[in-house]
Amino acid sequence: MLIVGCLAAPLAGAVEIDMTEVRRIAQQPVHQILHGTPFNEISDADYLQKVDTGTRPVIVVFYADKDEKSRLLATLGRYLATDFSNKITFYSYRASNGAQAGKNTLQHLQKTYGVKQIPATLFYDNDKGKMELERTNYAVPTLAEYRTPSTFFFKVYYNTISDYINKNILD
Repeated sequence: MLIVGCLAAPLAGAVEIDMTEVRRIAQQPVHQILHGTPFNEISDADYLQKVDTGTRPVIVVFYADKDEKSRLLATLGRYLATDFSNKITFYSYRASNGAQAGKNTLQHLQKTYGVKQIPATLFYDNDKGKMELERTNYAVPTLAEYRTPSTFFFKVYYNTISDYINKNILD
């Protein structure tokens, strides 16, 4: 869904992104990529309270700290959080300290949050704190995204996600 938009998205008016810096950042573990950014950590203990009671849209990134796709997603998230932190709350959920989440962890994330794989991004529209609950143990995201940008399409993906946020999340 978003990947089709990525390929068709024009680069006119695009934010200036230094791809040398993107590649450098994306080599670090995710917790380092997100350190000092508007991302805050979230856990099972505080997930529902933080996501459900906020009055702003929420984006939660689920990641494995040393996974290549998670690092690319976190790098994209870093840029998006810098641009949208005044309108959206950003959280990160560390599913694994290593390169992949274990089977039990993935089963827990599927059951609790509907996350099918790592990395994942959940977008919550959070309409003034009045979110519908599909199940009693997690708020239903507006969108779940599992694709991650390659460095080749990084700028296009950034612009497409920015447009999606502006048109569908910040409506």
